[in-house]
Amino acid sequence: MVEVLERIGRFTSSQIWKLTTKDRTGKTFGAPALTYIDEKRAERTLGRSISLGKQSQATIWGHVMEHYCNKYHLGIEYTFGSKQTDVHPKYKFWSGSKDYFKHDTAGDIKCFEPKRYYELSMQLLKLNEGLITLDQFKKDEKEVYWQVVSNCIILGKPKGEIICYMPTESQLHEIRKEIEETGIVEKLGFNEWQTRFIVENEFYNLSYIPDGIEYPNFVKFQFDVPSEDIIFLTKCVVDANKLLENQYQLN
Repeated sequence: MVEVLERIGRFTSSQIWKLTTKDRTGKTFGAPALTYIDEKRAERTLGRSISLGKQSQATIWGHVMEHYCNKYHLGIEYTFGSKQTDVHPKYKFWSGSKDYFKHDTAGDIKCFEPKRYYELSMQLLKLNEGLITLDQFKKDEKEVYWQVVSNCIILGKPKGEIICYMPTESQLHEIRKEIEETGIVEKLGFNEWQTRFIVENEFYNLSYIPDGIEYPNFVKFQFDVPSEDIIFLTKCVVDANKLLENQYQLN
């Protein structure tokens, strides 16, 4: 385990999907990959992140709701560690921050706004019902898929898990009350002003599923990570680092 600062200059799971993109020939990196490689090159040159670390309300909401997803829906077999960054044991230029892990599984929790929640949760429901294949999901949800696969590779976990969560109306009432009356946000690593929107916004401006609606507010899907995807992603990251180092030496 390393501190978040040591993500600087490393390819990270949250953005790793970019390295899977190809150009029109299908033989070399695509534009998203080349841009990402150049960003990592800039970080290594400057010795710092090129991002100023500003967190949007959507990002803060997601981190806070991960805590409540755990509280309302997950068991003791889940170990959380999203504040910790893991580095690949062999390739030190590759790191990731999983939301949680179990004995053989690494996973991520997505707490999106309603439209995006519906899109991802519906995909996970279809996977669970066998209505779409993992390959289809991989094409439609590449950012989510490759993030989880990357963390599985880094941690040496054979299984990946994706959770999609949005609080129910009743849960959100409880969440707002707890945030107002306790110091929970400080424990989660935020200042009170950063989470003020959760308790002060009009209810309909927050993400929740109304009570009485049958659609699930919690959906998860677990899968065995295909060996070919482990090989493919590892090659992508290794090749990206080679390109970065070559560019670095030329400038």
